Amino acid sequence: MKIQSKATNSQTIIAEDVAIDGNIILSGNVTIYGEIKGSVKTDGAIQLAKSGKIYGDVEASMIQINGYIEGDALINGPAELMKGCELVGNLKYKILTIEDGAQFSGRCDIIVDE
Repeated sequence: MKIQSKATNSQTIIAEDVAIDGNIILSGNVTIYGEIKGSVKTDGAIQLAKSGKIYGDVEASMIQINGYIEGDALINGPAELMKGCELVGNLKYKILTIEDGAQFSGRCDIIVDE
């Protein structure tokens, strides 16, 4: 059985006091203040707050990282590494912005449309 959401512009918020042990798959935008031990996959955008932590791979149409990610990121659009963020893993992106003070340890690859 396949469950589909009719909301095309959905917004999911994971609060600061929430810890999730498992993978998250969704279709809209997600803002993460809490901690996730597992992958996060969406065709929308991921916004990772300063308090947010992800221990797993991420896949999204765009991402803004203010917190901590330990895992690989596949972003089919813009990736923003904000001041004070930390990304430990490989990053594939279409557009990349890195602010002064962002920490990134891994490999960078640009996605080129054929």
